[in-house]
Amino acid sequence: MTDKQKQCLLCYLGYYEGVIDGIFGTMSKMATAAFQEDYALTADGVFGEKTEQMIRKAVNGEAKPANAFEGIRYFKKDEFKCRCSGKYCNGFPAQPVKRLVCLAEKIRVHFGAPVIVSSGVRCEKHNTKVGGIAASRHQYGKAMDFCVKGKAAKEVLDYVKKLDGVRYAYAIDNAYVHIDVQ
Repeated sequence: MTDKQKQCLLCYLGYYEGVIDGIFGTMSKMATAAFQEDYALTADGVFGEKTEQMIRKAVNGEAKPANAFEGIRYFKKDEFKCRCSGKYCNGFPAQPVKRLVCLAEKIRVHFGAPVIVSSGVRCEKHNTKVGGIAASRHQYGKAMDFCVKGKAAKEVLDYVKKLDGVRYAYAIDNAYVHIDVQ
């Protein structure tokens, strides 16, 4: 399989967002590691035989990502549910990815206070209604907006920006924080 084909498959599955140029660089390795993590493989960013087999199964619908909430103590899946209240979807047009849920758990442990998810997964219609961008990572289970009870958004944001795996983070109205992952 060529590097360009690998990038195409990772892009098709929502992991690779860079230019499909056939150069297996940092973005390709990060996308591969994210895929590997979601499919319970060793997340080393190396597109080896096991990764190739699993990506083929995923593309064909023969494999699904690992349960994002396995081993998670402080969160339940429903906390990440689309807030359209069933108006447009069944609550999960996409599943929250493991690395996002693990980051939420890490934030909860660090601050020793509840993390309240105000927006997790969003269906396309609800995303539009709330003013989300067209390709919002919320629609793919790769973003969340939240606050930490009793903590200022700036304090939370300062911590979140130091965490490995956070692709992008910013404060919302000095009350909530948005994070998304690869």
